[in-house]
Amino acid sequence: MTVEKYVIVSTDVTDKVIKDGPLLWDGISSLQLGAGLQLIKVTAADQGGYTRRAPSATEQNAATLRDRIGIGLVASAVYAGLSNPTAAQTAVHVRRLSLLTTALAKYMLDQTGDTDGT
Repeated sequence: MTVEKYVIVSTDVTDKVIKDGPLLWDGISSLQLGAGLQLIKVTAADQGGYTRRAPSATEQNAATLRDRIGIGLVASAVYAGLSNPTAAQTAVHVRRLSLLTTALAKYMLDQTGDTDGT
């Protein structure tokens, strides 16, 4: 059994936008797709001129929030490793924690309309 990479595309051959994927499929197992959708190999999609849609602003904002959360976690770990932080370092850390908390809350509550305050 060979497992290959596939993408989901429209059955309308004029619609050259990849809907989802890549995903691995053995070509045998049952796979349910929605009406008007089909599975094609990634190589066929590349050769056929299929493209991915551009991410929406909210998707881009969610990615930015995830990045900022990761950066905030690293900054917190660095601060936690300081044996005697100065008042200035503590002030900076409190500000970073506020930004981290805001980014985390927006991401968790799916409020990705903007990244203000993060």
